[in-house]
Amino acid sequence: MGELRRRAWAFALVISLMGSTVAVAQVQRSGEPSEVPQPNLTGDWGGLRSYLEGKGVTFTFNYTNDFLANVRGGIGPGDVDLGVFQPQLDIDLGKLLGWQGGKFHTHGLITHGPAFSPTYLGNILAVSNLEAGPVARLYSFWYEQNLFNDRLSVRAGLMSADSQFLQSKTAANFINNGISWPMFLAANLPAGGPAYPLPDPGIRLRIKPVDELMLQAAVFSGDPSGRYGSNQSAPLPTGTVISFRGGAFFITEASYLLNQGNDAKGLPGTYRLGYWYHTSPRFGDRRFDNTGLSLANPQSTGIPLNHTGDSGIYGVVDQMLYRTPGTTDQGLSAFVRAGGAPNDRNVIDFYADGGLLYKGLIPRRPDDKVGIAAAYARIGDNARGLDADTGLFNSFFYPVRSGETMIELIYQTRLAAWWMVQPELQYIIRPGGGVLNNDGTFRPNAWVIAIRSALSF
Repeated sequence: MGELRRRAWAFALVISLMGSTVAVAQVQRSGEPSEVPQPNLTGDWGGLRSYLEGKGVTFTFNYTNDFLANVRGGIGPGDVDLGVFQPQLDIDLGKLLGWQGGKFHTHGLITHGPAFSPTYLGNILAVSNLEAGPVARLYSFWYEQNLFNDRLSVRAGLMSADSQFLQSKTAANFINNGISWPMFLAANLPAGGPAYPLPDPGIRLRIKPVDELMLQAAVFSGDPSGRYGSNQSAPLPTGTVISFRGGAFFITEASYLLNQGNDAKGLPGTYRLGYWYHTSPRFGDRRFDNTGLSLANPQSTGIPLNHTGDSGIYGVVDQMLYRTPGTTDQGLSAFVRAGGAPNDRNVIDFYADGGLLYKGLIPRRPDDKVGIAAAYARIGDNARGLDADTGLFNSFFYPVRSGETMIELIYQTRLAAWWMVQPELQYIIRPGGGVLNNDGTFRPNAWVIAIRSALSF
């Protein structure tokens, strides 16, 4: 890491610890419309912005930048700058046309920066949830209709699942990609599933019969990359893709919403239980070929045995543990998530994460947040078996992967109402699950420093 970037990191760290402003929600990488008005660097545009918002038309321009540096371990040291610019338009049709409950949202995605995790770490749980390579695309384009005082909601169009399912407000403050879109989905579904950086055509139905209960289900096109629903690795497209190929991806979720109202006396919490199923007939086995031989066998065809369908279950707990007296959201919160999938056709058959976040730990800085989280991704039995077969058939030492663990420590503050800064540290244990580097040595545990900067224009 160059001297200039070392100084820049140190400067940003000091400033972030000294700044004093009102904090608002963490940047939303998946483009879900913000629940509260966001302060903007460019202000009210001479009154035009507030006039349009009064008519139901809201423009949002967000830019998020990550400086990432591997300082020790992994494949080798190195640093990069990543960024994503997200112009968004939201239209409230009730305010604009009197069409009550109607909402329209569209959203562009422009990213820059080279690959970081594959180049310097070779890990499973990518350090940043912005990592996508240089792309430019239409990222969402959907219509939503809410009925019966928002008890029923239907959304259809080009959209993502990661902004609507497996959600945790506490987890959203961490930047590791595994925490943003859990790896039992991201590593196993075709092209990673309908999640950043690839949206997918879909329909989502949400029902809230009472305040404490929410049920939702969605169906998406099976392969957001436009291919044919294979779970084998392939380069992702860089432009807009609207695909109806690769089968279909179904996901359903039930949520228990505890003490969510402003007048609730107890601590708020959210508990979710979900199930997903993918219909593609092209889920390749992680150990055996289409004749039943190990893929490591010299006599193998090299063509994986195809399985029809893939599925999994998951659970999410997001609970406030302590609330500072006299406040609504300051205090200690925790989250835990876990999910699994069949081990024969999936690289990751079990994933779990969890963490703690404290808002207002320093009395003079009531809106700053400090947190720690950990994530674990387990390599499936068939993928482990292929590792063992590789060493056996080739008569040389080849490590059998086990799993990868990541620990993330963050401090989040605001230098201005429209500028969030988050310095942090990540420690990756067994990058890649326990593999060798090109020099034949085990890939060592890695230390990564990062600074996220998010601006709203």
